[in-house]
Amino acid sequence: MPSIETAPARCAGEPSDCSMRDGKGNRAEKGHFTMGHGINSKRDFQAGTTMAWHQLTRLLKVIGRDVFPEIISVPLLYTVGDQLKEWEGVTVPISADDGLPVGVSSEESYTVFQPRAAFDFVAETLAGTRFTVESAGMIFNRSRWFLSVHLDELKDVAPEGQQFNLVWSGGLAHNQRPMCVLTAYRAVCANTVAMGREEGKALFAARCTKGFNAKLENSRGEIEAAVGMARIFAATLAGLDTIPATVDKARQVYAGELAEAGADLASTRSRNTLDDMVTLFRSGAGNDGDDRGDVLNGFTEYFGRGIAGGTKDKFSRWASSEFGASAERKAGFLRDIAGSGWDRLEAVGKAALADARKGTVTV
Repeated sequence: MPSIETAPARCAGEPSDCSMRDGKGNRAEKGHFTMGHGINSKRDFQAGTTMAWHQLTRLLKVIGRDVFPEIISVPLLYTVGDQLKEWEGVTVPISADDGLPVGVSSEESYTVFQPRAAFDFVAETLAGTRFTVESAGMIFNRSRWFLSVHLDELKDVAPEGQQFNLVWSGGLAHNQRPMCVLTAYRAVCANTVAMGREEGKALFAARCTKGFNAKLENSRGEIEAAVGMARIFAATLAGLDTIPATVDKARQVYAGELAEAGADLASTRSRNTLDDMVTLFRSGAGNDGDDRGDVLNGFTEYFGRGIAGGTKDKFSRWASSEFGASAERKAGFLRDIAGSGWDRLEAVGKAALADARKGTVTV
């Protein structure tokens, strides 16, 4: 495997507060990224609609499937003395444009999932959805590939500097299983691919074994559903951000949800939970404590990551709401505060807080 080149740089085009990794896989200090791009040979490339941090981008107005070379599996030949022999049932993937290998030998049971196939799968799965392929590339002597798709339908509701991306990546040398993630990171290099795979919501991941194609086909529904949920959440949160909310109202709504869930607001544990939610509403990462979007984020952050957690980007808020622990409860809270349930929770919470005070408990 080629050694990873590193260069100090800001993560251009990515969330400004993303923490990246250096060429050795270590987390870099926020704001001081030392990234390995993986574009190490003349065969490697990254094509994009904008220039990436490594300044090696092949700029294109439109990125199509032909940006990737065709990958062909050819028989593995070897010599014994003067005799040229074929290893039956074993093939090696090569790139059709230069005839050189992009992977290692494999038996018939191994499925080579090439980047053009991933491109076609994305186009079919997202048919009817507005999207733009923003970045694509092959790295580490073309042994790995990635494809980064921006979900355009969410652009208008995403905050500045944030976006929803569908990123596919995989290896051709048994060095990385194919994976699709929904993430806030746009893939432009080895490190941004790694961050997306680590912190994004995995929608598909499978080893290239005999059952790979069936698993890939079965993933269509989950990918479509996840993109749909992201669209709904982003639109809902954008609406909530425009509705004012005070600390007192947030406390009452949180208290209402806790009371309906069976919590005793006179207990120390419930009081602490309520106080933590209000703290996240007021000063959680990305919160100003002045609208219903902050109310939602305080709730989902508490049940998704706890008081010590917190993220600024809308993607992570959605992931916390839809896929974290207590996902059903958080989804129900979202439905309530986005509709008529707000008034109900406020009334229930106000009464529950009053009852707790009657028990001489300070809330």
